[in-house]
Amino acid sequence: MSSRRQSRILAMQILYQSHLINSPINTIIEDFWKNQETDETLHPFSEKLVNGTTENLDRIDAEIDASSKNWKMHRLPIIDLTILRIATYEIIYVDDIDAATSINEAIEISKSYSTQDSPKFINGVLDNIRKTHKNAKID
Repeated sequence: MSSRRQSRILAMQILYQSHLINSPINTIIEDFWKNQETDETLHPFSEKLVNGTTENLDRIDAEIDASSKNWKMHRLPIIDLTILRIATYEIIYVDDIDAATSINEAIEISKSYSTQDSPKFINGVLDNIRKTHKNAKID
């Protein structure tokens, strides 16, 4: 498994935890690293994803909501929403990752951490977001 995928999984776990715990994200990140035995080289990319997703959450959620046909955000499983948020952040804001890579990584992670139907759903939502942005990154 690539180090970037491992970092994405760790970011997903941190954001999932932040959804459940009402604490500042920096506190959640700090506590998470204290309780994980991970390669510290994975931390910077994980934290970039967590902080970028958190800082742009309103915009990211609006993109997901607009691209989720027949699904309301409050009905999405938390893990799927978390995976979608990270990938949407990457598609819109991270210049050195192309949209296809972000989508593929989200699909692969969902295969391990979510339901049988999640990969297809996640692919559809993220592909709609990709088409909307055509790989244009937003400052």
